Amino acid sequence: MKRVDLQNKRIFYLGPVYFDYDKYLIKKLNQLGANVTPFELHLNTIGLKFIRKFKPSELESYKKNYYDKALSKSNYDYVLVRHGFQLPPSFYQQLRKTNPNARFINFHWDSLKPNYDYRPILSCFDKVFSFDYKDCATHKEVQYLPLYYIDEYSKVQSNGNKNKNDILFIGAWRNTERYNLVKKTEKICEQADLKFSHYLYQPLWTYFVSIKEGIVPKEVRFKKLSPREIIRLFSISNTIIDFPSSFQTGLTIRTFEALAAGKKLITTNKNIITEPFYNPEMINIVELDNFKLDIDFIKSNPKLSLKEKIKDYSLENYIYKLLDE
Repeated sequence: MKRVDLQNKRIFYLGPVYFDYDKYLIKKLNQLGANVTPFELHLNTIGLKFIRKFKPSELESYKKNYYDKALSKSNYDYVLVRHGFQLPPSFYQQLRKTNPNARFINFHWDSLKPNYDYRPILSCFDKVFSFDYKDCATHKEVQYLPLYYIDEYSKVQSNGNKNKNDILFIGAWRNTERYNLVKKTEKICEQADLKFSHYLYQPLWTYFVSIKEGIVPKEVRFKKLSPREIIRLFSISNTIIDFPSSFQTGLTIRTFEALAAGKKLITTNKNIITEPFYNPEMINIVELDNFKLDIDFIKSNPKLSLKEKIKDYSLENYIYKLLDE
């Protein structure tokens, strides 16, 4: 793959720009020589909340004025849009009029579902990418592009089986499925005398919703871990266990972070077998419906590492694949 020259290229980035992984991507684009103008896709300001509550009749006008600022952007080489389904095709058609020479690229880290449907805007872009195998197979306009890891994970030092944790799970509350898998893992590890550390983050508002529905989650945390804290926990763990949402077929970002850090990985996503880096010595697949852990795998200390094979999934390589012409 011939890498595009990003020196002084002007990029308009429309997406959830305050999300950590978007911040990493924007920062790396700038490091590679591009000049990036980020624009927050999700209009969630104090002003919006005020108008919604006290002046609802002015809501549409307020939103229009906000997105009109994006339409005033011009003379870009690339228009990168993550998500983007929240806006109608007419928005992108107008944006293209002010940027007739730009390449329009849309990319997704979530799977198609009723409340995340980007099909109406497919024709607005020169290229559309998704991490989800099924979505790419179903829609020929969508190209497969797996996720990435940031450089800091490749710098994690491995101490073999001398680490504090045999297994580590870090993730956000999605539904009771993930919570139940954490509890099952905890029980198996207790019986096998294995040290299992987990950090299940749940936003406070979803915690109260869970209680209202008769579910009282235990051992959940209300504070998100920083990237530095996650990397520290990786450094003292032998195996990372990952519970992706069952409706998603794509590999999570945690997959690439774990392998880049030289850690063994346990996952419920069978699709990992199709990736060129797959090796059963480092990657163990467990069944959702018949959940069991391979104790021998957890206790093993493989001599090999997938760090070299996983280099193709660095953030820098992700960017060049995204922008490849």
